[in-house]
Amino acid sequence: MEGDESFVALVHHDGRIRYKIREGVKFTDKSPTNVFLTSKTSLSDLQHSIIRKLGLDGRKRVIIYYRIPISVVAQGVKYGCFAVEGDDDLKIMFHCQRQFPEVRTTELFVEIANSLASFGGSAPNPWSINVGGASGSRNQCEIDVRQVASSSFYFNLQAEAATG
Repeated sequence: MEGDESFVALVHHDGRIRYKIREGVKFTDKSPTNVFLTSKTSLSDLQHSIIRKLGLDGRKRVIIYYRIPISVVAQGVKYGCFAVEGDDDLKIMFHCQRQFPEVRTTELFVEIANSLASFGGSAPNPWSINVGGASGSRNQCEIDVRQVASSSFYFNLQAEAATG
């Protein structure tokens, strides 16, 4: 990543992911926390920071979703959602910080599992979500192409998210 960029992200951990017509994806939580990210933060570092910040003990798996700005509309910014699955996805977050100065707060939503074992085998995925008609799983929240200001941004974003 470029330079020594850094920012604070608001972390929702005890709420829901909702879809609102005006603003797109919205994360809700009555008591969010925050984490500090630098351009050198890896996904593993971020996950461990969240676990420490929330005071969780033992082996935990953290699934992180990013509330990504996808367009600027008259009422403000419209958001989509995607899962942060790798360090390249963190690069996307920093890129969006630069590209959308209207967004003053980066927001993450995390799901916590008790152990890595709970994500194996053919058991149903308890962490699947549905965001306003756009189906998704822990691998990726689908972004409704009708909400995206630029189709090339949408497809580039999808390609970036798929490589994470």
